[in-house]
Amino acid sequence: MLGRTNIQLKMRALIVDDELAKPGSSRGRAVAELVEEFRHQNVGVAEATSYEDGLAIVNSDAGLHCYFVDWTLGMNDEGSHAAATEVLRAIRARNSRAPVFLMADRDTRASMTVEAMQLADEFVWMLEDTATFVAGRALAAIRRYLAQLLPPFTDALLRYSQSDEHSWSAPGHQGGIAFAKSPIGRVFFDFFGENLFRTDSGIERGNLGSLLDHSGEAE
Repeated sequence: MLGRTNIQLKMRALIVDDELAKPGSSRGRAVAELVEEFRHQNVGVAEATSYEDGLAIVNSDAGLHCYFVDWTLGMNDEGSHAAATEVLRAIRARNSRAPVFLMADRDTRASMTVEAMQLADEFVWMLEDTATFVAGRALAAIRRYLAQLLPPFTDALLRYSQSDEHSWSAPGHQGGIAFAKSPIGRVFFDFFGENLFRTDSGIERGNLGSLLDHSGEAE
C-alpha cells in the first residue's frame, strides 16, 4: 500500500521572547507551555530568544501565519521596548495582515506605546491566560487570516485535495494512483508528489463547481 505523501498546509507561528531561554522562570514556563500547546495542535513554532534572531526570522521566512512578540524583550526599559517595536515594524513591513500578538504582563502595560498597540492585533497577558486559551485565540486568528489570503477557488482546491474524496471523472490518473501502478510511473509520482495529482482535476467537480456552467467556486 502506498504511504500518504500529500502534505497539508501546516499553520506556523513565530514566538519572539527571551524568556524561552529561561525555563526556570514563571514567564519562561508560561511561554514553554504555549509552545507545547501549539505543537500539540500541530502548529509549527519558530522560536527566537533575541531581538536580532526575531528580526532575522521575520525577514527571511514568508511562511509564517502568526507572530507573538514580547513587549519587554529583556528588561522593561526604553531599549527593550524599542527592540520590540522594531520587530513589530518589520512584521508589518513584511505582512500587513497576519495576526500579531503582543505579549506582556499587566504591570508593564503602562509602558506600551501607541505605535506598538497599533501594530499589534491582540494582547496576551502571559501570567494570567492559559496556554490552551491563548493557542485557541491564535488558531482562530490564523484561520481568519488564511481564509482571506487565498483566492476562493485556490482555497476550495486545497480543501478538496485534503478531503480524500475519490473521483472517477477525468483526468484518468485518479489522483496519481494510476501512475503508481508501474515502476516508471511510480518514479514520476514520487518526484512530483501526491498533491500535484490530487489537484489535477477536470473542468467539473461537485465540491469546486463547474467551468461549463460557471457554478460554485469555479465561477
